[in-house]
Amino acid sequence: MPSLVALAQRPNHHEAYWSNGAVKVTDTWGANGEARLTLVDTIANVAENNSLVVLKHVEQDPVYAPLLQEFLAKVVEFSGEEMRQDVLLGEVLILISSPNRVTSYHMDAECNFLLQVVGNKSLWVYDHTDRTLVSHEEREAYYAGDMNSIAYEESRLREATAYAFQAGNGVHIPVFAPHWVRNHDNISVAVSVNYELRSTLSEKRIHQVNRLMRKLGIASAAPGESPWRDRVKLAAADSLMMARNLIKPKPATYPTWRPSSV
Repeated sequence: MPSLVALAQRPNHHEAYWSNGAVKVTDTWGANGEARLTLVDTIANVAENNSLVVLKHVEQDPVYAPLLQEFLAKVVEFSGEEMRQDVLLGEVLILISSPNRVTSYHMDAECNFLLQVVGNKSLWVYDHTDRTLVSHEEREAYYAGDMNSIAYEESRLREATAYAFQAGNGVHIPVFAPHWVRNHDNISVAVSVNYELRSTLSEKRIHQVNRLMRKLGIASAAPGESPWRDRVKLAAADSLMMARNLIKPKPATYPTWRPSSV
């Protein structure tokens, strides 16, 4: 824990997320059950304060970077050429949670390999291909900024794959696979190895065009239903992005890991 406090105090991670106080599986992402603590206080006292912390882009940290960037490269290598061609960039997050803490039901737009380092917990992962769990409209809303576009249904818990997660275990969570976590009676530390994919970025751009069309009252096909429509939408998205960057250029961003960089 002192090493994690020291990590939180260094400037090389970005956009740390933390939540203090009890939450339920049905709560929205970002729910905060109690008064807000500082990041350092949250980590230092995580055994007692019923909190969740997510430290992001720790692969850029000078202490952990050599190991974590090597790990990012190894996962891509083991996954094969198709994965290597699809990966745009990689990111490593460290997740720290209090005893018996719940991480509410949610989904992510990244390809995720979750690795348990300290403690044990129960993890439920749902089928990412089931459109009754995550519809195209819910993906569209997610890409528009609604992190809570899906809702937990207790009646469907039996459809999830349940993992008894212990230190040394890892599991792959596919893009847009709903999942949630219940920590056991211990502090939990996990490493989330994430990849942004070219294929997912293309789908995101199509969803964004679909949302614009929907606002204009125009019916739109979901990604994958019509390849030629998808190509037209991607071209339109490229044009909109170029015009937006000419009007307001994007600010410089922090360093990122890419397969070609190792």
